Amino acid sequence: MSVIVSEEGLSLFLASDTSYTEGLMLERVVDGVSPSERIAQRTLGRVFRYVEEVPTVYLPSHDPDSAARLAARSPVRMEARVYEEELYA
Repeated sequence: MSVIVSEEGLSLFLASDTSYTEGLMLERVVDGVSPSERIAQRTLGRVFRYVEEVPTVYLPSHDPDSAARLAARSPVRMEARVYEEELYA
């Protein structure tokens, strides 16, 4: 289960085990323990669309950078992701 907390125009997305890290969510990589890859892919797609539309600090449980992103209130930077994809394509 995930929980979203709204805070002054910013969402804090407590993602639990939706993905292991923010980077893996952005790449839509399914973890190795999901009972259904199809459902996990659909969930990651929904999360991805949400962070595209709403400034969001994405906080999965196993991401070692979650605490730093939370402390800094650092939202997912979609534009940086697009740039990286163009740079390495």
